[in-house]
Amino acid sequence: MRKHYGCSESMLSGNILDVYPDYEKNVMVTWLLQNGRATRVEEPYEPCFYVHTPSKDISKVAKALEVVPQVKRLQLTAAKLMLGSPKHTMVLEVVPKTLNSLHTLASLVDLWGGFHDHQLFNVDLRLPTRYLQERGVFCHAWISWNGKRFTLEDEQWALDYEIPPLKILHLDIKQKTGAVPSFHEPIPSIALDDEVIKEDNETDTILSAVDRVQQIDPDVIATVNGDSLLFPFLYHRAKICGIEHLMNLGREKNQKKNNLRPVKKAKSYFSYGRIVYRPAFYTLLGRIHLDTAQSFFYGESGLRGILDIARCSNIPVQMLSRLGPGTAISQIEVNAAMAKGYLIPWKKNMPENWKTAEELLIADRGGLVLEPVAGLHEDVIELDYASLYPNIMVLHNISPETMLCLCCPDSTNRVPQLGYHICRRQKGLLPEVLEPILLRRFCFKARAKNKRYDREVYMELQKAWKWVLVVCFGYTGYRNARYGRIECHESITAYSRDILLSAVEVAERAGYEVLHGIIDSLWVKGSPGCVRPFHLSRMISNRTGIRMDVEGRYKWIVFLPSKATGVGALTRYYGLFENGTVKIRGVELRQHNTPAFLKNAQQGMLNVFKQASTAEEFRALIPKSIDVLQRYAAALRDNAVDHQDLVLTTTVSKEIERYKVHTLPKSALLQLQDEKIQLELGQSVRYLVTDETSRNYKRRVCIAENMQGTEDIDVAYYLRQLAKCGESLLIPFRYTIEKLEEKLR
Repeated sequence: MRKHYGCSESMLSGNILDVYPDYEKNVMVTWLLQNGRATRVEEPYEPCFYVHTPSKDISKVAKALEVVPQVKRLQLTAAKLMLGSPKHTMVLEVVPKTLNSLHTLASLVDLWGGFHDHQLFNVDLRLPTRYLQERGVFCHAWISWNGKRFTLEDEQWALDYEIPPLKILHLDIKQKTGAVPSFHEPIPSIALDDEVIKEDNETDTILSAVDRVQQIDPDVIATVNGDSLLFPFLYHRAKICGIEHLMNLGREKNQKKNNLRPVKKAKSYFSYGRIVYRPAFYTLLGRIHLDTAQSFFYGESGLRGILDIARCSNIPVQMLSRLGPGTAISQIEVNAAMAKGYLIPWKKNMPENWKTAEELLIADRGGLVLEPVAGLHEDVIELDYASLYPNIMVLHNISPETMLCLCCPDSTNRVPQLGYHICRRQKGLLPEVLEPILLRRFCFKARAKNKRYDREVYMELQKAWKWVLVVCFGYTGYRNARYGRIECHESITAYSRDILLSAVEVAERAGYEVLHGIIDSLWVKGSPGCVRPFHLSRMISNRTGIRMDVEGRYKWIVFLPSKATGVGALTRYYGLFENGTVKIRGVELRQHNTPAFLKNAQQGMLNVFKQASTAEEFRALIPKSIDVLQRYAAALRDNAVDHQDLVLTTTVSKEIERYKVHTLPKSALLQLQDEKIQLELGQSVRYLVTDETSRNYKRRVCIAENMQGTEDIDVAYYLRQLAKCGESLLIPFRYTIEKLEEKLR
């Protein structure tokens, strides 16, 4: 039960709002929030790192460090290094003199060891998270502070907890409309919620806005593209005006500490086959800057989801909002390892075991996918495993330290097809981490369906944890993951193949025809006298040990063929559930870069098909769906379409000079270059197609930033795209793009 303490000189209480290091004073700063009032607490902090090296060399390392000025204290101590092993090993504990010299010292020791002779631990841990972990508290916990130490009055993994009311201020910069935003143009006005700040000159406008922020004293400043546009623009204009040192939007009284500036540089990186751009981080001290446009977690689960993940991962909200679910699950794993007394390795030291070519072919196969029966089907049941991969990891105790363990090589726990043995003596780190997460999401999903709870809130919460569970599997095989190991990855997919095959066998014995299967889902069609779908799901669950649920019954479903081969495409289909919900995968309507005009046209076709309850009724409605395309085509020809709805979005994947073909995106990038705007790899360029056949890049497209709404559009181009959208849905019925283009002329 939470105890409430009043604020006094001897005792402070509140929820942890923000935590960060003060490198000048070598203290950690914690802001506590109670009854709308934020209070600053600081505490000296001396994080250390550890060095392990052969015993004959450890004294040499110690002697070498004794003369390094940044070292405050050295000590030999015993610690647990190897995950899963209770053995304590002698290591050298190194305490730096200052907070910002820890990484420098560790890099020096690593250099002395030739980057491979010395193992280093607890080097690259985030200071706020490490500090909270070592103090036994967590982000947004209710705590008390007596001037010397924290006392926890909260439970980290509780399902029900109080969230402090956060004062949220929305900040925006008003710019001239109809022109490319330019850092060379002065800021005309700044909006704080509904209040517009506009003074006689730019300097006064900026300073008045800063003063107003301090008066309002928000806990959260919310922006749209604050990291990528608003704050860089504001910071740049403040420098032009010579007032950058007065940009104190945080809560620190020290102007120098509080200045608005990026704390992490922008970068582009390659991820899962695509280029991703991450803007610079503009964070505040004592407040949370939430960029709602750039935050993955906010987009998926709102602020409520971020707060819940922050509590359980111990990553402060401001930082977590800029990170992904992979970072969250990795941090939870690190926290669990630290709680068990293990040191955290700086660099991964668990190499992949050697495999023959035959062993590699058997092991590296991924999940099982059954080729779908392309075409239209009616009365189809979809069955889904709930969080299949995480449940496999928990059920079969899959973790880097339990795979091929040395303590029980004769274990009967063997991975199907691969023969890897799994430890039977101890529970692995990953199952221990995943079990409470699975339970948490299960409870949130149940509440999201229960009218007694705020279903919208719990839907956001379960979505936040859904993504954490989705990425936990990928991180087992990621070469840079702290607790990744390829044998874990291979074992999970091996079990999943076995489980899906077992599900197929049970379904077919129960009288069902399997139409499609993909990793954790089955689409089946019953025969007269077969068991009910619910009973089938229970039979499969009992057989495999992992819960399988009935996702729903389709009145009809269309599995689309591959345009290249004609056989069923693995993840392209659309269908109508009995409850009236349409499920769509793999078509333009689901793609983020599809213009609204084309999405609306495809949605219009699906709205027609929603009137069908049988396959026969579906086929009868195909002409009406084509009528929808013809209405959209007529609107194009009559210039009755909002130009914004025709804007295409393309991710920049290479520099302009590397484009060998004069594509539409290249034309758009050249126009941006004319405006002195250079996009980074991974950023998006938006444009309207005005004349695809022109060789002049200025005539081919019009970038969205320069659109006035009166531009000519390339009707032929958009008609072809409209026909492609129609083909995506109707190709099983022999309506090709050529056939549809004829009908749209």
